[in-house]
Amino acid sequence: MNQPDQPHADAQEQPADDATSAGDIIMGATIPQDALAAKLEALLFVHSKPVTARRLADLVELPSVIPVKQALEFLARRHEQSGSAFTLQNLAAGYMLSTRPEHDDMLKKLVREREAQKLSPATLEALAIIAYKQPIGRQEIENIRGAGADHLVRALLDRGLVKVGERDTSKGNAALYVTTAEFLRAFGLKALSELPTQADLSTGPGPAGEAEVDQSDASEPDADDDADDADDADAEESDGEE
Repeated sequence: MNQPDQPHADAQEQPADDATSAGDIIMGATIPQDALAAKLEALLFVHSKPVTARRLADLVELPSVIPVKQALEFLARRHEQSGSAFTLQNLAAGYMLSTRPEHDDMLKKLVREREAQKLSPATLEALAIIAYKQPIGRQEIENIRGAGADHLVRALLDRGLVKVGERDTSKGNAALYVTTAEFLRAFGLKALSELPTQADLSTGPGPAGEAEVDQSDASEPDADDDADDADDADAEESDGEE
């Protein structure tokens, strides 16, 4: 009598393929796909690097990557069909949520502005000296600041806010620094002529203004003070009559 074919030994030892595990699919089906996609989108939004499907499954507490991959496919389609600014990339290192290339120029502008705001007070001081005195050498910057500026100039060069505009051959070919177009973009300027003048930077009332206020106060005594003086005079007359 012919015996039914027995499964091959290797097939029995081979673990079930994750992509064909019906139990895992059922487990993932307990979470609605749109809800799972929202969870995954939130996780990818806060990650700056690609995240594997396995790691995402662990974070949403699912034993299988199958429903995670299905939800990611759903998420990618939704971003594509809705014209979202974001796109879901499936990279070798995992999945990553990124902005579409057509928005790169606008986002770079924002990044530049943020970088400019991160400059230390000392670096901003050196940048202001270069902006107003350019072209200017490092030694002159240090003379104005009264302190070293080598590391500050390097930081500005690294950020692309200044560059070597020319060389001073009379001082050993020393570099003379000028601001760049990146500087103008970072600070929202069309030209160097839009830099604030010394008059623009002056704030608060001057000594003359303060003197005028003092004179005004002296020449116009408070009405309450007049009343107090009158009361004192009446009191003195009353004492004299007694």
